[in-house]
Amino acid sequence: MNIPVVTGEKLHVIIRGKEQGKKRVMVSQVLEDAREGVLVIAMPIFKRRLVPIKTDRTIEIMFYRDNGVYEFEARVVGRSGGRIPNLKVQALTSVKKSQRRDYYRLNTVLPVKVSISHSEGEESVIIRCLTLDLSAGGMRLASDRDIEKDCIINCDMMLSNKPYSVKAKVVRSTAVYNQEYAFEIGVQFIELKEKVRCSIIGFIFEEQRKLKRKGLI
Repeated sequence: MNIPVVTGEKLHVIIRGKEQGKKRVMVSQVLEDAREGVLVIAMPIFKRRLVPIKTDRTIEIMFYRDNGVYEFEARVVGRSGGRIPNLKVQALTSVKKSQRRDYYRLNTVLPVKVSISHSEGEESVIIRCLTLDLSAGGMRLASDRDIEKDCIINCDMMLSNKPYSVKAKVVRSTAVYNQEYAFEIGVQFIELKEKVRCSIIGFIFEEQRKLKRKGLI
């Protein structure tokens, strides 16, 4: 069974509780690429603590792609300690796209400097924006100026105190009645390097963990 994840990729691991609907969402990472449907992942973390899942336990695993979140069920077939405690998991189902957008779209407010270059040699137009939400594939921005659909822009922002510069395409611009900003701009990341994509995912995971710890989601 093909599991299209690579070493170092971030994961969500979900354990269903005895009570119907109750679940625990934890963070993990791929340690070894899948072979014949068997994957080695880091022991999941919940509230900064390792969760030693028992052998034969069935879990759900979720991972990001630019167009959404994908998930599959797996069974824990082995575990080991050492410097990096890990689990060996066997896929039980094929990978399918998840409809649960809340796992990968983070509502957050971050300053973003948007640069627009209309033609070569022309000075860039700078617009100061704020994020309304962020995902691995793009974000929604609050802006006091309109930006045309299909415009290619460059977005500079800070994630976890580290600077990132990403190229994006405007997919929609909507006028809103708001005293603080006049437009909501939807952008899709393009030419995004895998390392940067993983950093964005890692930031989203960490922020979600903080919100869950505070009981806000």
